[in-house]
Amino acid sequence: MTIKPPIIQLALDFATIEEALAVAQLGVEAGVDWLEIGTPLIVSQGLSPIGAMVRTFPKFPVLADYKTMDSGGKNVHRTKAQGGHIMTVCANAPDETVQAAVAASKETGVLVVADTIGVKQQAARARQCAEWGVHMIYLHYGADQRNADGSQDSVQWLEEVLKAVDIPVGVGTFGVEDAVRAAAQGADLIAIGHPVISGPNAAQDLKEFVQAVRTSYRPRTPR
Repeated sequence: MTIKPPIIQLALDFATIEEALAVAQLGVEAGVDWLEIGTPLIVSQGLSPIGAMVRTFPKFPVLADYKTMDSGGKNVHRTKAQGGHIMTVCANAPDETVQAAVAASKETGVLVVADTIGVKQQAARARQCAEWGVHMIYLHYGADQRNADGSQDSVQWLEEVLKAVDIPVGVGTFGVEDAVRAAAQGADLIAIGHPVISGPNAAQDLKEFVQAVRTSYRPRTPR
């Protein structure tokens, strides 16, 4: 599978597959590129939502957001078994876990994204993960971090990580404002979920989000 930026990823962080499928349809109509089975959905319902999303939207890459901290290879194979295309491993996981995910990726074709939630030295760990063979670095300022300090977001690390790695770099965002900044700085992937998808005008909000990101995107400067 080829990664062609800018990619807009819709994070479906719901408790039920019915909610996720309904909002995925809004995202498809709005022009998103990848559909994410969010961690809350996997925690609530296991692996079956991955397969359900793949069957419902067969033309769209489906990412399983496990936030894997162990059993990296097993989660790659689980994703493959459900027909999924991409999975996440925490960059903070043991080295062996990231490496096991990469090894399984070579066997299955499932892409591996290293999620940097909680990483202290973002550029250094991103470089390590890239050297091991992950396909993308995903910068992630978590929801609890955002609740504690709303002045920060994932874009804070984008410049240094873009300078550290040649592979694609994605950014988790909270709304249009930080998404536009990320796109303008050359992020290859922009992910959005709540609160944009949970408002009363989610369909229109998603369309405006997609348009703003695509209009603002500037390709990253090669290292």
